[in-house]
Amino acid sequence: MAGLLRVIDSFNKWLTILLGVVLGVMSVVIIFQVLSRYILGIPLPWSEELARYLMAYSIFVGAALALRKQQLIAVEFISERLSFNPRRVLKIVINLTGIILFAILFIKGIEMMEKVSTQLSAAMQIPMSIPYASIPIGAVLLTINAIAVIIELLLSKEAVKEGEAA
Repeated sequence: MAGLLRVIDSFNKWLTILLGVVLGVMSVVIIFQVLSRYILGIPLPWSEELARYLMAYSIFVGAALALRKQQLIAVEFISERLSFNPRRVLKIVINLTGIILFAILFIKGIEMMEKVSTQLSAAMQIPMSIPYASIPIGAVLLTINAIAVIIELLLSKEAVKEGEAA
């Protein structure tokens, strides 16, 4: 299981680089759009659409990475009051529940992709299934990282310090 954890973390390093590139491209596109519209007086019809689609992908990739690092926003009122083993069990149950929700997200995302597969985006004229693919791709990434968190919780033997899992 530790080997699988290393593979997932190595994959996440590449995802982090990809996320940085996507956010960089999105920022450049938005800046270029603003300059083009307000300084040159020539709005770019494709730029807002591209930025929107890149944002959808970056949200899912970023959420998966945050899930792996356990940095998603959470209400930890109950878990903070538990000792190490009950807290670990609670976190495993929460992540298993998340995996069920990610499976539903994956299925519904595929259904949405099928519904919009014949449509083209207004400005870029790409199939709408490309932006909608961010949903099932994100669900897969979230599932992979939830599995990694569960593996890490199962491998942890004791708290590093009082109140935290290893």
